[in-house]
Amino acid sequence: MTSPLNVSSICALPVEGTFICCVSCSMYSSGFPADIVDSFTCQKCLVNLELVGKIRELEDRVRNLIAIRQTENWIDSVCLDNSATSDSASVSPGPTVVSARPKSAAAIQPQGEWVTVRRGSKNPKCSPPAPRSPIRTQNRFSALRSAPVETENKKVLIIGDSIVRNVRIPNYVKPAVHVKCLAGAKISGIEAALDRVADDEVSTLLLHVGTNDIYSQQSEVLKRNFISLCIKAKRKCRNLVVSGPLPRLYRGDVIYSRLHSLHCWLETWCANKSIAFVNNWDDFWERPGFFRRDGLHPNWRGSYVLSQNMAAKLPG
Repeated sequence: MTSPLNVSSICALPVEGTFICCVSCSMYSSGFPADIVDSFTCQKCLVNLELVGKIRELEDRVRNLIAIRQTENWIDSVCLDNSATSDSASVSPGPTVVSARPKSAAAIQPQGEWVTVRRGSKNPKCSPPAPRSPIRTQNRFSALRSAPVETENKKVLIIGDSIVRNVRIPNYVKPAVHVKCLAGAKISGIEAALDRVADDEVSTLLLHVGTNDIYSQQSEVLKRNFISLCIKAKRKCRNLVVSGPLPRLYRGDVIYSRLHSLHCWLETWCANKSIAFVNNWDDFWERPGFFRRDGLHPNWRGSYVLSQNMAAKLPG
């Protein structure tokens, strides 16, 4: 009779990969590379995270609909109070016209405003129709129109390189958000694209660029170009937001050092200039589940996190 396997015998079995533990549910799986042991998330937990995100979106939409319904009920109550006040003022009736009684009462039978003429009656004298009260019309939203309100430009433009390709911000969170993706763009390309944007055309401008500029190995030139870009962007909008770079996977220490240096400098410089800064480094660091296989572009999960970070920094 064979003895049951213990933990040591299981670990001694020859497998192609490594037994790894999910960081969310602590369940073990096998057959995966050893370089993702510290940050592995199983498929069930990924599906659970997706469902949780969708449930949160649905809860936000339900809260928005409830707020709209409460506002409509309040408007209806205000309109009913206004109509009750106006109905209390009586309208003076018009003069009463007494018509002469016809010779034959059976020959004429009045029916409202019309008179039925029987055979044998000639030229009956009909009373004019009674005056009707005028029909009142009102606007249910007139209570909110106490003073004319000028329409404010709330258009938001997100412009950047291929990292922002799948950024989606729902309209019920921030209305009129437009995303312009320039694949492979550097700071000079984004600056050229801003030349085609008219002054005050957008209220908020969010920039995400710099990843493709780190290969030039000229950090001081990169900083000067970034400052020039932000100065031009400030003339195009009222609110400027700068999104920090994302860490890259499988690219070595040199690329990591340049990206982290750019992130730290941007965070400090934006704080000194009172410019809103989106810190993406902490959320994407050591998170291979947020990236595609190239280790550069975020997948649908990473794009969702990036969209939430940007939406949190957009002004209300």
